[in-house]
Amino acid sequence: MEVHVKNSLAQCLVLAIGGTMAQGASGTEPANSINFGLGGLNPMPHCKARVYTLEYEHRFTPTIAILGRGSGVFYTSDDDDYLEDGRLRGVDIGVRYYQAGQLQGFYTGGSVGYWQGDWTFTQHRGTPSQWDGEADSDSLRVNVDLGYRIPLRNTNVSIMPEINLGKFFSSSACEYIAPASQIGAPCHVKSVVDAYIFAGVTIGVTF
Repeated sequence: MEVHVKNSLAQCLVLAIGGTMAQGASGTEPANSINFGLGGLNPMPHCKARVYTLEYEHRFTPTIAILGRGSGVFYTSDDDDYLEDGRLRGVDIGVRYYQAGQLQGFYTGGSVGYWQGDWTFTQHRGTPSQWDGEADSDSLRVNVDLGYRIPLRNTNVSIMPEINLGKFFSSSACEYIAPASQIGAPCHVKSVVDAYIFAGVTIGVTF
């Protein structure tokens, strides 16, 4: 039986991804940054999420940085009729362009990555036709970010507010776990995590 989930546009996905800049006493500019993110802010309705991010960023040219990122997301999407609880984890590689150069100020970036996810879902909750299931997915993620690095004076720490937009291209498999007559039967439910927009803040340390 095929189940159609409302709002194919993802109602949640929160990531907080960022970096730092430093103004060392010697006046030399930093070439590397380790960035730590913890997020949860998003404009999508019916959604709660927590995001953990670890990122390494290396200045390749005065204006271009390359990066590697690992992330984990825990989320719940609930619109009364459909409930989804899940987790996502993935790795990304990408680049960022700093308008002012030297890992400073405004930047734009892009990345691609491999992500895995698993979730449980309840469709038509609280009605005689309620269905429950569990699923997993493998995805290619494309992400674009826009942000600004704000250094803390006389330290190698900075705070970076950021906006992210992205899309998951996924293949998934699922099966029903209720009602009893359908346990183990395959299904065709797609996660609400499809396309997204979110804002976040990250703290990082340069060296």
